[in-house]
Amino acid sequence: MFEHLDGIVEKGTSMGASYVEARGENSFVEYIQMDDGRVNALSRRIEQGVALRVLVDGAWSFVSTGQLDRLDEYIDDAVSMAKAAARSRREPIELAEVDTFEDTIEADIERDPQNVPIEEKIEYLKNLTAAAKDYDERISAVTGKLRSISGETFLVTSEGSRIKKPKLLVWVYPWISGKEGTQLTAARYEEASTHEGWEFMENTATPELIAEEAAKRVVLQLDGVKSKAGSFPCVLGPRVIGVLAHEALGHLAEADLTVKSAFAGKVGEVVAAEGVNMIDDGTDENNLGTEAYDEEGVPPSKVEIIKDSVLNELMTNREYAAKTGQRVTGNARAESYLYPPIIRMRNTYFEKGNYAPEEIFEGIDFGYYCADFRGGQAQMNASFQVGVQEAYEIVDGELGNPIKDLSISGIATDALFKIEGVANEDFPYELGRCGKGQTAYVASGGPKIRFSKGGITFGGQE
Repeated sequence: MFEHLDGIVEKGTSMGASYVEARGENSFVEYIQMDDGRVNALSRRIEQGVALRVLVDGAWSFVSTGQLDRLDEYIDDAVSMAKAAARSRREPIELAEVDTFEDTIEADIERDPQNVPIEEKIEYLKNLTAAAKDYDERISAVTGKLRSISGETFLVTSEGSRIKKPKLLVWVYPWISGKEGTQLTAARYEEASTHEGWEFMENTATPELIAEEAAKRVVLQLDGVKSKAGSFPCVLGPRVIGVLAHEALGHLAEADLTVKSAFAGKVGEVVAAEGVNMIDDGTDENNLGTEAYDEEGVPPSKVEIIKDSVLNELMTNREYAAKTGQRVTGNARAESYLYPPIIRMRNTYFEKGNYAPEEIFEGIDFGYYCADFRGGQAQMNASFQVGVQEAYEIVDGELGNPIKDLSISGIATDALFKIEGVANEDFPYELGRCGKGQTAYVASGGPKIRFSKGGITFGGQE
């Protein structure tokens, strides 16, 4: 692949491009879906192609192709497109300077998912289905989704970077439904790794574990009581505080989105209660969003988005680092060679605080503890709505009844000032996908965080 990329970068530079970036990919992608024991989708494809991004006269163009024997034609197209776009730009795009790297990274895995027999993967989903059905007689339907990717990516830039790195994914997602009388409910549980092979599914994300984690949330909702409507003191657990960090706050700190968000113009201002820190960390070894280099060849870094309650810095790529005057943080990611790199989160979380874990519920006469979410959405004004699939009452500082079919909402930037305590405890990450025109696998989390009344609104049924 490198021989294709070297020549095309050289040609693009000779045609007047101030920057040429050629990304190559050769990967295997497989998807299986089983519904109640029946395989209803099974697809495989080889993704082999090249992405060309050029900067000419201060304007970008992007071309992707699987026709490696016609790259000469496509670099002509890319340069022509950028020149045409440049005529309409008011200000030329500039790139922040970065170091360049030559590196080759090989995958360190035990079982390449590409070489695992399809029968073994189908058996995995059969076992997941059986374990879910066996968990409780009220489990009424089980869908299991399994995706795996195995391959390599290549990067050559006109500035001298030349990087080869592995592309890996094993991912499982069950959607389990339950029924009791006229009452219906459902829950999901997602696990994934971008650093291990199929051994992750054998040792960590076993079908029995995945089935139990989703099925128990279905049963909790069937057995739960209705929540009250309104605002109450509450504690958000690691998986829910993670979605708040990612969806409702993290996107506001992506520099390409910040200008139209509730964080616009607020770098350097206090945006949260005392003691609140929020991070996007690309250096967290082996976490889902961690890679050795981003798609511009920049090593990842730890971005202190909120530091000591102050909006401290934004996530950037080279273009937005130059535009905002901030450092390059290594957040340029692309789903595949079919997409240009854009600013994306990696592993986003609230840092541990100074509340002892046993103190986090103390003094709450009545409120709610939200442990896991089903799905959510947020807007750039920081408003959010999250469906909660595991929650409990808090009564006199102790956990009480489970809650059924709960949703929470609020304005995240207002809620930051309602934080009363952040637990000093390790926490698990919620592993999942982020959509921003293209998919990125990300992790998010944080310790238990306590909010006073007025921070979170509960869409109750009573």
